[in-house]
Amino acid sequence: MKREHRPLGRSILSYLFLIGLMLFGLFPAIWMFITSIKPMNENFTIPPRITVQQPTLTNYHKVLFESGIPRAFLNSIVVTCSATLITLVIAILAGYGFSRFKFRGSKKLSSGLLYGQMMPGVVIIMPIYMTFSKIGIIDSFFGLIIANVALTIPMSVIMLTSFFKTVPRELEEAAKIDGTTTIGALFRIILPVSSPGLIAVSVYAFLHIWEEFLFALNLTNSDTVRTLPIGITHFSGEFVVDWGAMMGASVLVSVPVLIIFLLCSKYFVQGLSDGSVKG
Repeated sequence: MKREHRPLGRSILSYLFLIGLMLFGLFPAIWMFITSIKPMNENFTIPPRITVQQPTLTNYHKVLFESGIPRAFLNSIVVTCSATLITLVIAILAGYGFSRFKFRGSKKLSSGLLYGQMMPGVVIIMPIYMTFSKIGIIDSFFGLIIANVALTIPMSVIMLTSFFKTVPRELEEAAKIDGTTTIGALFRIILPVSSPGLIAVSVYAFLHIWEEFLFALNLTNSDTVRTLPIGITHFSGEFVVDWGAMMGASVLVSVPVLIIFLLCSKYFVQGLSDGSVKG
């Protein structure tokens, strides 16, 4: 009898442990949403309460109609989509070159990508600011896009190089026999096969740029260019922090990230499984 109940006990403990981890991971998001629907007097109760006595949407009305968040949201869309597209184009070409061609200095360039990925943004923000200031692209979409691309390209190239190496060369050779050029084989053969890797790189770049704070803080001066991470800080004053409005803005900022995760999660799994089979 003990042997029959032992697996059931282990399963119950495993599920309880997983549920505890899930609640631990979701608690910040739950608290953020609860804070966003509380009136100001409930947000400053001591001790803090997880329950809401008088739910309200005042904070969301303030965020949407009485703040610069809508403009910051549009700025983030422009910067993030543009930088992600540029990153993807450069990463495709560079990753294909590293995976298919051996040339002088290729190993050094690959090592340079690793060094670029390990370089924290706080180290390069000063030379970037001085350079952009001299050429006059401070407080512009172009400067913010270029700065973000510089951070996302190294890892994107490394990811696509590894994925392209799993694609059999025979596919390209067969296409070239039929008269297709190298670039034609890349866009007609390699990219369709590598769609999970392309989606993974796109999502990585999008999320990294969407939440980027350091460059947005130092390379922008006006609300016409500032992105969402900077717009949220405007709810924090010198003496008072409007926690309700700040959490409401945070919820709205999280919506695109959540949507992208829900839409692309299956492609991540597909990319991992394809890579394991091809490897």
